[in-house]
Amino acid sequence: MITSNSNRNIVTADLYSIATSGVNASNKLLTTTGNNIANVNTDGYVREQTILSGQLLGGVGESTTSRVLNTFAQNQLRRDTTMQSEHETYYNKTAVLDNLFASEANSISSSMSRFYSSLQTAADDPTSIAARQVVLGEAESMIGQIGVISDFLDAKQEEVNHEFESTIEVANSLIQSISQLNESIRSIQVSNPNDEPGAIKNQRDQAILQLAELVSIETRVDSDDGGVLVNLSSGESLVLQDGSFNVFTVSNDADLNYTSLQLTSDGNETSLQVQESDLGGTLGGLFRYRDEVLETSRRELGQIALALTDSLNTQNNLGMDYDQQLGGDIFSRPEVVGLNYPDNSDPNLLVSARMTAGESDSLTSSDYRVTINGVTSGSPDTVDVTVALVNADGTAVNDVDGNPITQSYTGLVAEEGTFNSVLGGIELEFASADSYIAGDEFLLQPTKNAASAIELVTSRPEDLALASPIRIEANVNNIGDVELTSSVVTNTTVDNTFADLGASAFDGAGGIHSQGSSPTGATGVGAPAEIYFTSATDYLVLDDAGTVITEVIGASSFTNMLAQAEASGATPDWPAWPSEFSAMDNYPGYDFSLQGEPQAGDSFSIGYNTDGLNDSRNGLEMANLQNTDSMLLNNSGSLVTFHEAYSNIVSEIGQKASSADISLQAADALKSQSSDWFESVSGVSLDEEAANLVKYQQSYSAAARLLSTAQDLFNTILSVVS
Repeated sequence: MITSNSNRNIVTADLYSIATSGVNASNKLLTTTGNNIANVNTDGYVREQTILSGQLLGGVGESTTSRVLNTFAQNQLRRDTTMQSEHETYYNKTAVLDNLFASEANSISSSMSRFYSSLQTAADDPTSIAARQVVLGEAESMIGQIGVISDFLDAKQEEVNHEFESTIEVANSLIQSISQLNESIRSIQVSNPNDEPGAIKNQRDQAILQLAELVSIETRVDSDDGGVLVNLSSGESLVLQDGSFNVFTVSNDADLNYTSLQLTSDGNETSLQVQESDLGGTLGGLFRYRDEVLETSRRELGQIALALTDSLNTQNNLGMDYDQQLGGDIFSRPEVVGLNYPDNSDPNLLVSARMTAGESDSLTSSDYRVTINGVTSGSPDTVDVTVALVNADGTAVNDVDGNPITQSYTGLVAEEGTFNSVLGGIELEFASADSYIAGDEFLLQPTKNAASAIELVTSRPEDLALASPIRIEANVNNIGDVELTSSVVTNTTVDNTFADLGASAFDGAGGIHSQGSSPTGATGVGAPAEIYFTSATDYLVLDDAGTVITEVIGASSFTNMLAQAEASGATPDWPAWPSEFSAMDNYPGYDFSLQGEPQAGDSFSIGYNTDGLNDSRNGLEMANLQNTDSMLLNNSGSLVTFHEAYSNIVSEIGQKASSADISLQAADALKSQSSDWFESVSGVSLDEEAANLVKYQQSYSAAARLLSTAQDLFNTILSVVS
């Protein structure tokens, strides 16, 4: 009951304000609902809701509009997005190489089989120039096929480097954008604390999600001003509280084509190296693919190419060609120039490397880091160095016990043209003489580009040394049943001055060292040229002049006759194997084995295989190389055939591609689940919004009706008063 004009005015005013606040509140609710419906297809949009508060004296108080967000669901989506992006990038890249190596059309194994088959055919008819020409054609085809795959892998490295650059550019843009959006959000929230700047926060969250596709990140909301701080999952800061940010920059060590990352502050002259293995996302997938698949396969392919061609060169050098000369190289032996590390005393210093001839069973697929420990000037200059095996990413290669593989050397000759053999089947040339300084470091990559650098160095089929350069013949007057079972040539190095301790007994002029021309000097014996049996178990070794070199007494077998002679020592009647022979690395460089029972007076002559063009012993040895365990597998110490080594590359890449496919499928499922979770909370549901729309329309109509009623009451009062 209204008791006074004053009371009547208060009641009317209260009713009016209540109605007005109701209309405004319903309008705000309708605006929020309409905004949700309008943005149902907007990427990154988070559903908003308006919360109303009542007033003590009646009516609706302040309204607060905020986004509906579950931070746990949001963070899970970011993590799963990072994982899915990493696995997708890794799988897509690895699958390309898997298809390449698995394709029969690209198979190096098939090329090797055709080459060795042609060698076998040539060995069956060693005088056929046509058959020899086919061998050279297949050799050209084989190294050409290896080169094609190597060039493809080189192109993939360039492609990955371009992707690094473009991805880093996008990541840096996102980092800067997040920092700028933080500043905008802080500014807006200061002036309007009741309404959340949803549109800008959505942009920021979308930028963070896009950044999570590229790298693995962690976020933290600054409770003071609403800014989001962003770190790499490994701890390095990207977006800081004070508004500054760090960006990715490309860095390189010695290898300018091997991209590394570091963080650089936008405001400070500081940088921080980033561990690529911890990155995650697209960048992490690219780095994993490069380090685990691409660079590994490049080096293993180069190792196969070097070991394969070296073994053929080595065996061809141990034979006699169609011109009746000692064989030479068929393939080139590429050299690589060492890469200077940035802190070297002089960027123009030179260190070169090449594979050590005949060391195919020692060559690794690793890179080599050479550190100068000391320099001694003199004639010649010498250096002390440490050689360490390193992986493509610069980490140490460990032995089976987990220790880094490294070796120190002192007194290596430092002059142009002189190569020093070191561990891992390579030899080094220090062409800068005494210009090095202790602490200088060099990176040698002998296998990385070797597969495309090897060339055929002969076009003459006559240069194929299919015959053995040594001939063992039984005396026609032998009366025992002893016979030749095998002969072997292990060294044909020619140096008649014997300055090279690796010299053999071959004189390079179609013969072996005669008396007076061997390492024993002008009055000494010649190279072994005859075996003469004095009994069924004793024999003499003689030179070409019939001078006794040494005697073997009580031989239990006739395997490796000359090796037994070197080990037998002196006898009462004859001297021991000449010390001058033993001082050489491998002299005379040939040996043979017999079987049967000789009689006293039986003999076998040893000589150069003059006119032995129908001989194919060395050709058969070359053809058999495909079945010989000739090269290291994965630096493990185990020797395998070339086919097995290539099959290992194919199977490793196939296994990694298969595993990556499984991981990608799992990551897709997890991302789908987290996305559904996030959308169930923060996504716009048209059904729900339609229901809200009806409800808010009704509340608006009711509030408007109340306002109309209040106006009618007021008019009635005015009419009574008047």
